Order: sequence, then structure tokens, then C-alpha cells
Amino acid sequence: MQAYMKDPNLQDSMIKTIIQTGYSLLREIATSLNVFLIVGMALISFFTFRKLTSPDRYIARTSFMLNEASGNGSGISAILGQFGIQTPGEGVSLQKVIEIAKTRIISENVFLEKKVVNGKEDLLGNHLINTFIISGDWTKFNLSYKENPLKNFKFIKTDLKSFSELENAALKKLHALFLKNLMTNFNERTGILELNLTLPDHDLSYVAGNVLFEKLSQFYIDKSIEKQQETYDKLKLKVDSIHRLMYKKDFNLANLKDGFRNTWTFQDVVPQTQTDRDIRMLNIIYTEALKNLEVASFTLQNQTPLIQALDLPIKPLESIKITWLETILKSFIWTIFLSIVFIMIRKILRDNS
Repeated sequence: MQAYMKDPNLQDSMIKTIIQTGYSLLREIATSLNVFLIVGMALISFFTFRKLTSPDRYIARTSFMLNEASGNGSGISAILGQFGIQTPGEGVSLQKVIEIAKTRIISENVFLEKKVVNGKEDLLGNHLINTFIISGDWTKFNLSYKENPLKNFKFIKTDLKSFSELENAALKKLHALFLKNLMTNFNERTGILELNLTLPDHDLSYVAGNVLFEKLSQFYIDKSIEKQQETYDKLKLKVDSIHRLMYKKDFNLANLKDGFRNTWTFQDVVPQTQTDRDIRMLNIIYTEALKNLEVASFTLQNQTPLIQALDLPIKPLESIKITWLETILKSFIWTIFLSIVFIMIRKILRDNS
């Protein structure tokens, strides 16, 4: 093998073969201008037809920022925050919000929201399906004779637990198409997040973009304070229960005093003393419970993140159109590529025949 690689005659032969093959290929390309012409005409016709028939697409741009006032934050983080420097935890939170926006649970909340689009009230999922049917994305062409079960599908139920396999399949397909039309981004330096939803229906893009931000922000806030909210709700229930019991004991004591006002005996004092003691004990318990409730309320408010909308979608939305420059460039690039591939394949077949 080493002798073969060191043989200068073999190396010269290989170089000559490569040069001759390349020259032969270039000569073949130069004499096949008709191939470029035919392929170019076909591609120009295709991309021109696509430009003329493709509907405009509308972008619903949403930008917002996340403020998390956590009581667990260190003093260093607070100092860095004053200079606009993001701490690692803040970057993770931004990434978390973006990833949550792409999850199916957020999309499900969007799809099953009933809204009026183009004057018609229906679930947003059905509005999206209608749009994807028009664009041809909902049911792709296939060579099998089986009819796509999702062809005429519409969402009727809104309880996900009662969904059938067909409804779940439609939900997953719609979610995949929804993500193809959703672009997300966040800037760690500024802490600004973006959601850009692009659809061929102007009104639908506007409505779905606003609902998406609403569902995302509500879900993130609810999940961020879930434990604190549970603690607060339990304490609130306990405080209200003690208050009702105190209210009831106060009336019991008043009734006892009224009932034994004219027939007073030492035995009559016992129920009054016991009730009065219960009221004083309940007052102490109520005071402590109220303090705990205030602490829980403060913690809940301190831990609640704020998702502040900066720019929500407003009409008219920005439209995206296929430009003539884009059409020409695509036609030129694909013409060069496909023509060369065709010429190379044709030459190989000729040489080997």
C-alpha cells in the first residue's frame, strides 16, 4: 500500500484522470445549455405560480418581559440587577417560559378557547383546522386509497380527559402545525421575550396571538405560586372557619345571659363561663391564624411573577409576501443545482453504457 502511494507514476496518473474527468464534465455542462433552459423554464413557471397563488401570511408579534420578585434572591443578585446584569437564575426562567410556550398543554388551552374569528364563533382549534385545510397542510396528499380520518374533523368536546384516540391524534397534529408557525425568542441581556405567530388568516392570527400570550402568562403564574397559593387557601379557610365559630359562640353567650337573667343561680353561670372561655381561646387562635394568613399573603405576593406585556398584536398586522426577487433567486439556484445533477447522472450513464 505504501509503495502504491509513493509511486510517482500512479500519482501522476490519478491527477491526470481527475483533471480529464473534470474537464470532460465541464465540457458536458457547456454543451448542455438546453438542459438549463428547460429546467429553468419549468422552475420559473413553478415558483411564479406559487407566488401568485400563495396567500399572504400575517405575523402577530408579542413581546413581553418577566419580573420575578423572589424573596430568596441574594443581595448580589439585587445589586447586579440594578446594573441590568442578568443572573443565571433569570436566564433559566426566560428559557423556561419559552419552552412552556411550545408545550402541548399551552396549545390545548388555546385550541379549546371559544372565540369569534371573521364573524364566526367557534373553538380556536376548529378555526386553525379550517385555515390549514385551505393551505393544504391539514391533510397531505398520499398515494394510499384510504381516506384520511382527520379530513373532516372538528373539535366538539372541550374535556381532554374524555377525548378519543382520533381526537388526541387531531390534537397532536394541530399542535405540530401550530409550532411550525410559531417563532420564539428571548434576549438574556434585556430580559425581553418574543412570540411571533404567523398564519395566512389575518383575524385568526391576531386572535390566536393574543390568546396564546394570555394562556401562557396565566399558566406560568399559576404554576409558579402553586404551593404558596395552596398554603394561603388553607389558612384562609381556617381563619374563616374560626371566625364563624366565634360569631356563633358570641350569640350563644348572649342567649345564655338573656335566658338566665331573671332566674340566676350558680349553676346558670357554668355554661356562660364555659362559653366565655371558649370565646377567649378562639380569639387567641384567631389572632395567630390571622398573623399566619398575613405572612402567607405577603409570601404569595412576593413570589408571584409578573409577566408584563410590552407589545401585543394590534391590527393591521404585518404581512409577509413572496417577493419577485425571492422567486427569481430560488428559480436560479434550483435551476443550477438540478441541471448539474441531471447532466452528471446522464454522463455517468452514457460512459457506462
